[in-house]
Amino acid sequence: MPNLRLPSLLALAVVAAALSIGSVQAAAAPDDIQALIDQYGLRVAPTPASARDGWRRPPRIVVDAGITGLVAAVRQAAGDVPVDAATTSEEFTRLVAQADVAIGRSATACSDSTLAAGQSLRWIQVVTAGVERCIDQPAIASGRYLLTNMRAVSAPMIAEHTIGMMLALTRGFTVSIPRQATGTWSNDFGTQKLVTLQGKTLLVVGLGGIGSEIAKRAHALGMRVIATRGSSRERPPYVEYVGLSEELPQLLGQADVVINALPLTSATRALFDAKVFARMQPSAYFLNTGRGGTVVTHDLVAALKAGRLAGAGLDVTDPEPLPQDHPLWRAPNVVITPHNSNISDLGIELQRRVIAENVRRYIAGEAMLSVVDVTRGY
Repeated sequence: MPNLRLPSLLALAVVAAALSIGSVQAAAAPDDIQALIDQYGLRVAPTPASARDGWRRPPRIVVDAGITGLVAAVRQAAGDVPVDAATTSEEFTRLVAQADVAIGRSATACSDSTLAAGQSLRWIQVVTAGVERCIDQPAIASGRYLLTNMRAVSAPMIAEHTIGMMLALTRGFTVSIPRQATGTWSNDFGTQKLVTLQGKTLLVVGLGGIGSEIAKRAHALGMRVIATRGSSRERPPYVEYVGLSEELPQLLGQADVVINALPLTSATRALFDAKVFARMQPSAYFLNTGRGGTVVTHDLVAALKAGRLAGAGLDVTDPEPLPQDHPLWRAPNVVITPHNSNISDLGIELQRRVIAENVRRYIAGEAMLSVVDVTRGY
């Protein structure tokens, strides 16, 4: 059966957008940061930045200039604190030697060279939600640096993308869209069944910022939503049951759709393996918008080819990018998108706004937004 690898899949965002609970277009005004915090469920640190050992008003800040508009936003928020813009990783390393603050992609801001050169470095802000590259650094894992990320900021877009992939799989779009190229009109979907989602059970593995937004939309479709989370059983009204991480094996068999929204940590790496897929119903769908490294790709391909899963939707893979000759491309009933679920017409406006607010807060010594718990890895 042909896989859906066509750009036209992205048109499904139109369908998913209609299901959005709270439009991202209605984001808070720049001067209303509290509305932004409330809308996206941003975490505010329990203690101010000034309470950290070694905190001081930063003499300089270094920013990755390759991120559109970020330098201007940081400079506006920093006031009279000098902000250096680095156009290359080598320049970033040179400039960070004089800075207390590094802002950029995790590959740059958390690199060996940055940490070696940044002897005065106190705070690292990354522009993505994933921080596994940072946590892999022993100095960062030790808590030496304040580390903040973009947790939950892209959650609405990722949730819409996830719903789009789920509809593609369950409504036969993986068959119909490729047929457009040959003008084939046919209601023969072979062994693939067209499935209605109303009344079906969706399991969200990792009920964090992204998982919660997916759960909202699935509930709006009339699905029964259950979930796991690592920290507590706290349950929003649109989720029927929340289990702890160790309950995953018992919950898998209940689900018609399993959503992996986990970060990549030592506890989640290679979590979805042959044993996990064997616990799922053969009629169930698996979707991953978390991290590719949480899945044993060989085991996923084997489960799909053996008919132990009905299909899979993947915005992240391991390896990534996925090589052109990788068997996952040819596995039955798979939707693969190139890690673009966080991209939208909003660009990185929300990220810039949160980072600018964190810059203002750090300089003032206030409580920061989206501080990473380095012991948990997110």
